[in-house]
Amino acid sequence: MEADVSANCSAVPQTRSHLIYIHGSLGAVSVVTCLVALSWLFYLKLCKQFLYRLAAYEVMASLIHALFSISQFTFLEYNDSKYPSCVAVGYLLQIADWMKVCFGSWITFHLFCFA
Repeated sequence: MEADVSANCSAVPQTRSHLIYIHGSLGAVSVVTCLVALSWLFYLKLCKQFLYRLAAYEVMASLIHALFSISQFTFLEYNDSKYPSCVAVGYLLQIADWMKVCFGSWITFHLFCFA
């Protein structure tokens, strides 16, 4: 039983680095996409309407989430999960996830009730 556990744990750093690369790369693509969307939103002056403002908040929440995803690249070399910065980024990613859920729910509520 212990041999199975040690064999599974030896693959964890490699798998973790692959996940960080994927998550961080998707975060970089998301940052570019969010910045393009926000620039067009402000260029076309669509933020005057409430629904577009909610969509802008959703895009900003996605931008914040993507920036925190990119910041995970700094933790590729650390094997200690109790590293304070790593814990802080994980906490901020959870906050960004809840921001996305809240703004998505707010948009959905607004569309069902007022549109």
